[in-house]
Formats: sequence, structure tokens, C-alpha cells
Amino acid sequence: PPEHSIGWEILAWTKDYLLQPDGPNAGGPWIFPPEQVRFLVNWYAIDEHGRFVYRYGMLRRMKGWGKDPVAATICAIEFVGPCRFDRWVNGEPVAKQHPAAWIQTAAVSRDQTRNTMTLFPGMFSPKAQKEFGIDLGKEIIYADRGRRHIEAVTSSPRALEGGRATFILK
Repeated sequence: PPEHSIGWEILAWTKDYLLQPDGPNAGGPWIFPPEQVRFLVNWYAIDEHGRFVYRYGMLRRMKGWGKDPVAATICAIEFVGPCRFDRWVNGEPVAKQHPAAWIQTAAVSRDQTRNTMTLFPGMFSPKAQKEFGIDLGKEIIYADRGRRHIEAVTSSPRALEGGRATFILK
């Protein structure tokens, strides 16, 4: 594992606020398998200055591995979770939420974003919905009275204008 990562704090947060959206454990707390834990801890690795070690990444696995749920979970973390370095406490990093998160799930067509977007209603626990003021919609999900949102977009260059997205899932 990396020397420093906010991923460990994020893993604890997901157990408190996210649910397994489908399958035999639907409605139970979100739990990552070991390989996904490694990915997440590395994804959120930071250096000694609190800067992300990685700015871009790619996760490639076979069909059925759980890429869509993992992708939706990362979007949820970026949306209302502790996803940015805040400070050091006793040599350990502490994270904070992004104050104006703008998450985009992009695909060639909006229909292709459906696999990820349909997971969110079952993924955000009632506790998360209440605490973060999450308003679940089909193509746009808002939180914090509209200051944060997740939207499904097409990755067509003609359809997307340069924005200030804080996290983009392609």
C-alpha cells in the first residue's frame, strides 16, 4: 500500500453511508472485496504535501467483476464523501468533502450511463440521503441544496462544453 492515503478513511465512510444496491446482499452495508480495497487505497494515495499521487486512472476487468458498482461508489465518494485532503493528525491524513462537487458519468450515449446511474437510488443509505440532503433523480442527482451534483452526460465533443467537473467517470 502507499505510504499515505485518504482511502482508509473513505473505506470507513462507505460502510456508514453506502449500501449494496443489488444482489444477494442488497440493502446491507457496502463492503469492498480485497482487490477493490487495494485499488481504492492506491487511487486516493497522497504525497507528503497532501497532493494526489495519481490524477488519472483506468480500471479494466472482465465482465461481472463489479466495475459499475465500484465506479458508482467512487462517484458517490466524490459527491458527498471525504475525498480531498484536509490536514495531518498525528502523522495520518484526514480528508474532507469537496464543497462544490460536480460529478459526470460519461459514455458515448446517455443510455450507456444507465448502468451506473441506476445504482445510486439503492446505494445511498437513508442516513446519507438525510445528512447530505440528497435528491435522487434519473439523470441528475443533487445534494447540499443543489451545490453538488452527479449527472449523466454524453462524451460527444459536440455535446459537452468545457465545465468545471471535479470528477469524470468514463
